[in-house]
Amino acid sequence: MQKERSKDKQKVKKISPPTMPKKSSSKENFQEFSLTVHLALALQKARSENIPLDKEAFCENHGFAMEDVEVALEQMLATMEKVDRERQSYETSLEDKKYELTGWRLPPEEMKLHFQSDLEETAIFEVFDTPKTVEQFSKITGGSSDDELRKYGIVDFVENLFHDTFDEDVAFIIMNAFFWILSYNGDRWLPVRSYAIEMLKLFPNAIKQNFFEDTIFIEEFSSFTKRRLATRGICSLKARPTSEEVKNGLFVIKATDAFYSLLKPLDSVREDLEEYFLDI
Repeated sequence: MQKERSKDKQKVKKISPPTMPKKSSSKENFQEFSLTVHLALALQKARSENIPLDKEAFCENHGFAMEDVEVALEQMLATMEKVDRERQSYETSLEDKKYELTGWRLPPEEMKLHFQSDLEETAIFEVFDTPKTVEQFSKITGGSSDDELRKYGIVDFVENLFHDTFDEDVAFIIMNAFFWILSYNGDRWLPVRSYAIEMLKLFPNAIKQNFFEDTIFIEEFSSFTKRRLATRGICSLKARPTSEEVKNGLFVIKATDAFYSLLKPLDSVREDLEEYFLDI
C-alpha cells in the first residue's frame, strides 16, 4: 500500500510559480538615464541651430545603439509636442469658470506683441510720469516708498516690482497683462485668482514656459500681489487675507487711485478723445 501511494504521488503534476517580469538592473537604468540626458542636450542644440539631429553621429559619439536612440527620440519628440500644444493655450477648469472675467476689452492680437515692452517704450498705455502721480503713490504708501520713488522715479519704481520677482523674459508680459486687466476691472473687488486666470488665457505660452503648472503661477502671483503690489500702492486689499486665501488667490483686490493716475490703456484714451470731440 505504501508503494502504491508513492506511485500515485509521482503522477501529481507540479504547478510552476508565475513568471515574474525581469527587473531592470541598475546598470540598465543608468544607461537609460544617460541616453535621455545626452539625447535631450543634443536635440536642444540641434533645434537652437535649426538643423536636424544627426543620429548616426550621436550614436558614434556616445556609444548608444541606433535602435535605442530611435525609440528614445520618438518618445521625447512626442512629449515635447504635447508640452508645446499645452503651452499654446490655456483651458480654464470647470472649478475656475466662476472666476473668469467677462465684459472687459481684450487686447487685439496685433497689440499683444507690445506686451513685452517696458513702460518707457510702451505702445499699450498712456503713462503719466508726473509729480502728481508720485505724490499719489507717496500718499497711499504713507511715505514708506519715498526713498525708492526719489531714487528710481515712478516708472522704474513700478517696473522693479515685477523685475525683482519674475524672470526677465516674462516680467514685462506679466506686468502689462495685469495692468491692462486691472485698468478695465479694477473699479470692483475681484479675486486675485481671476486676474491670474485671465493672464494665463492671454499669454499661456510665455507664462507656462516659466511656471510648470498653472496652479504654481496662480499661487506665486497671488503672493506677489499681497506682498508687493498691495504694499506699493498698485492695488488695495479689502481685508487681510489668510495664508490659505493667498495660496489659492482667493482674496479680493481693487485698483487704487494712484494706479489710475499712472496709466491708462491707449484704446481707452482714444475713446475718451473721440467722445470729447463729439461733445464740443
